[in-house]
Amino acid sequence: MTKTKQTRLIEQALIKRTRSILGCYGALEVTIGRAGSSGYERCDYVEFDTSSEIRCYEIKVTMSDLKSKNKLSYLGDKNYLVVPEKLADEILKSSYNLGGVGLLVFDGKSFKSLTRASKRNISIGERVELLEGIAKSACRDAIKFYSKMGDDK
Repeated sequence: MTKTKQTRLIEQALIKRTRSILGCYGALEVTIGRAGSSGYERCDYVEFDTSSEIRCYEIKVTMSDLKSKNKLSYLGDKNYLVVPEKLADEILKSSYNLGGVGLLVFDGKSFKSLTRASKRNISIGERVELLEGIAKSACRDAIKFYSKMGDDK
């Protein structure tokens, strides 16, 4: 599945934002559980920090994407729906139920929080699964990066 330009821009902005926070680390497309099994989920972006808080971000750029059958994986201590400004207006007008999920709006340059995320109590087992998913995603991305370096010769 090909990502839209807007989705890639939001991903890049999340990475840049994470890098600007001392002691904060993040990974794209984090799979929780075994991929291919019926019980796995995938978060668009997950970050954690030195206080051990894990934040999950789901990126949606259209209302149809938001309402699609694709699962929204809100598994972290705090969870966020990240959307462009236009979609945020639609969400607020439609009274879409966020259910404790924070709403972050991307204006093309920076993020603005429209609603706060409620803190969840995740178990140690869930925390371990999330951290394992982050590690796997980081390894996958490192392999992609180093494989491309070999192609430059």
